[in-house]
Amino acid sequence: MPEGDSIFQAAAKLDRALAGQRIVRFFSVLPKLKEAELCGREVTRVYARGKNVVIAFDDGRALHTHLRMQGHWSVWQKSELSPERLERMLRPPHSLNPVFTLSLENANVIAVCEQAAVAELATEREIERRLASLGPDLLAPDFDAEQALANLRARPELPIGEAIMLQSMLAGVGNVFKSEVLFLEKVSPFASVGELTDERLTAIVERARVLLNRNRSGQRRTQFGGLSGMRYYVYERSGQHCIKCDATIRMRRQGSELRSTYFCPECQSEATARAKKVR
Repeated sequence: MPEGDSIFQAAAKLDRALAGQRIVRFFSVLPKLKEAELCGREVTRVYARGKNVVIAFDDGRALHTHLRMQGHWSVWQKSELSPERLERMLRPPHSLNPVFTLSLENANVIAVCEQAAVAELATEREIERRLASLGPDLLAPDFDAEQALANLRARPELPIGEAIMLQSMLAGVGNVFKSEVLFLEKVSPFASVGELTDERLTAIVERARVLLNRNRSGQRRTQFGGLSGMRYYVYERSGQHCIKCDATIRMRRQGSELRSTYFCPECQSEATARAKKVR
C-alpha cells in the first residue's frame, strides 16, 4: 500500500514534471472526468496531503487522487520514448490498459495514474475542505504532535496497530510503517491505546515521523544498520527469526479490513508493553 513517504515522492515527482506547464492533452476513463476541460490550463503546484495527491490548476480547480492499495502515478519523458511507444501512449488508452485511470500531458511529459481509488476534480478550496478531516500529516513541516496525541487519546479502546493506521488520527502511516514502528518501540500491536502512556504514544508517533522523513527519497527501508540486504525488521518476515531476540516473527490479521500485522511475540509481547507503562 502506498504510504506517506511514497505519496510524498510521487507528488514531488509530479510537481517537477507538471508545475508551471500547460496541459495539452487529458484523458480519463471515469465518466465524471471524461469531459473535464483541462487542456490549456497551467499546473500551479502538486502536493501531498497524507496519502492524497493534489494537482492544482491556474483556474482554482484541482485534481485529487487517492491511491489506496493498488494505485500508482508514473511520469514519462516524451524524449525518452520510442516513436512507437509514444504513439501508443497518445492514443485514448482505455482500450489498451485495463488499469488506466487518467493521464495528463504537457509539452515534455505524460503523467499516468493507474488504479486510483479516488479521482475527482473540484475547486482546490473544496478539496482542502474535504481533506481537513485528516489528522496531522507526519511529513508536514508544521506537524502538530500534540493534536496527534489528542486524536489517539480520543479512541482508548482501539488497538494501537489499528489506531495509527487511521488517517483521521495522524496521516501517513500504512501497513509497513505500522509494523516496523511498533517493533522498534517494543509495543504490541494488539495493546489498546488506553493501555499506553502519553510517553509511549508520543514515542510511537515520533518514530513514525522520523522513519517517514528518512524514506522520502530512494527505496523504502526501516533497517539502516549493517545487516546487508535486509530492508525491514518484521514486515513480510513471518516465519523468519527476529534479528533482536531470535524468536519467530508472526503475522496476524487486524481490524475490520483484516490488514496484516507483523510482530515479534517476544520483543512485543503484551506483557512487555504493559510492564513499560509508567505508573
